[in-house]
Order: sequence, then C-alpha cells, then structure tokens
Amino acid sequence: MSEDLRVIQAGVATFFGRPMATIDTLGGAKCAIMGIPWDEGNAGRNGANMGPRAVRDASSWFFGYDAQRDFDLWEELPTVDLGDVPVMPPNASATMDLIENQIRRIRELGVLPLSIGGNHSLTIGAARGAAKTVKKMGYISIDAHLDTATDWGGETLTSGCPTMRAAEIPNVDPTNVVVFGIHGWLNPRDQVTAAADKDIRWYGMEEIHRLGFEKALDQAIERAMEGVDGLYVSFDLDSIDASAFPGTGTPEPGGFTPREALAIARRLGQARPIAIDLVECAPIYDLSGISARMVCAAAMELLSGTVGR
Repeated sequence: MSEDLRVIQAGVATFFGRPMATIDTLGGAKCAIMGIPWDEGNAGRNGANMGPRAVRDASSWFFGYDAQRDFDLWEELPTVDLGDVPVMPPNASATMDLIENQIRRIRELGVLPLSIGGNHSLTIGAARGAAKTVKKMGYISIDAHLDTATDWGGETLTSGCPTMRAAEIPNVDPTNVVVFGIHGWLNPRDQVTAAADKDIRWYGMEEIHRLGFEKALDQAIERAMEGVDGLYVSFDLDSIDASAFPGTGTPEPGGFTPREALAIARRLGQARPIAIDLVECAPIYDLSGISARMVCAAAMELLSGTVGR
C-alpha cells in the first residue's frame, strides 16, 4: 500500500511525519525542525506555548510531494524532528541561553534549524545562536508589529522586543534589520522612534501596496542581505489577516492573505536563510485548526524555497 494512503490521523505525530532525532543523531539530515513551547514575557494573549503540538498534529495532513511543481521536498531536503527545546518558564534568561545553544549547535553541524513556536520572544535566543555561526548576519521579520521596544517594564526578553534585540547583536548591523508587514493599532510611537534611531527599516502595508507586493518584498530582502554572510528569517504569523489566522495572541485585521503569505515564505526560502522561525500560533483561539495548517503551509514553502523550488 502506498504510504500516502495511510490513515492520516493515526500514529504518533511528528513534524510532517519526519523521523525523530537528537542533535547527536542527525545523520544525513539537512534540516532539523524543533518545537519551542515558550510563552513567557508575552505582550498579547497567552497560548502560543501549545503551538508546537498543534502544528505537529496538523502537519500530518501535508505530504512531501507537490503535484503542481512535481517534486518531493523530503527527497531533496532530508529532515528530522528534533523534539522540543526544554524551556524553563520561570527563567527567560536561561531559556534564551538554551535556545541560543541549540541553534548554534545545529548550525555548526551544517544543518538548517527551523523553530516552531511559541511566542516571538524565542527569536531573541535563536537569532543570537545563528549569529554566532557567521561573520555578519542580516535579519528580516514578517510581522504586523515592530517589536522594537527597548524593554517592557524593565524586562528585555519579551515578545515586544525581538527586533530591537536582533539589532543589538554585535555582528548584526541595524541597517540589515528589516520588518515587513506592519499594520494595525499596536505599534506605539516610541517603537517607531526607536526603529528610526537604530536605522531599522520597516515596511507598512500601505507602502507595500503602493510599491507593489513583489517589489517591496524584493527591496526588503535586498536590504536585509546587503553585505552579510547569512540571513535570519522570523515569520510572525500574526502578520496574516485575522480572518485567515485567528489562532494567535494578537490577531490583526488588514494583514496578508494566505496566498501572499505563502509567496513571502517561498521567496524568503529562496534567499537561503541560515535559520528560520515561525511564531505566535496559539491554537486555543482557533477550534477549526486552520491557523496551525497555515503554519505548516508556510513552513513547506520556506523549505521548498531553500532547495530552489
């Protein structure tokens, strides 16, 4: 019987049915997907810590073969499920160190790390880990929100801070830090000012539509990659319109359509990032499960892009 005719909802779920592995048993894997069930320091509604489990379950409905492009992703990009990073909810600093170390070790083995969150603060540790493996790194975030807060009540490791923390990494020039997709009424003036002071470039939805979607995206990627040795990609799914992605802590009307989001994901993959994360899926707010499936689809397009598809 064809494997594709198996009972989809049967068995123990792993990311896309990929084999489980540890960092010491990666074998010939070229990509390692891991969950980061982190939800502390959250500026919005809680629940993203359940994202990795929901995405693993939803990913059972995604085969590796793409009929439209006639290729099998897992044949071209051998991939494993690395389990979850053992986060420590009472201790954000220790958790960021754990995430940083995990991403750094995977990169040093020549494997592409893909992190499934979890709220956006996990990117702080992940970007630091990736940056330690290249001379100079660029950073691009697809997001409805700037996340350029200096701190939140004195706390610097929160979901409102990852863009600012990325711009502070020693081998990341703030001019190579870009946020794409800003919209809604949760981008305060102090974060706009902070971005300007750091020379962080951001693209709002009005500018994206004025320039044209493809031109704006190309400009954003070009700026993030200018003169760097590697690109970190962070995809905050709340950048997608709330009608298509309700399962998130800060849903925003007026965001990207699913088709636009998948096009963004594929184009970012084609930029050959050194590390990727997909964050802010909070399945408790979406009983239909379409949000977790959107994470899966975005992940497939990102990885397809990395193999030139």
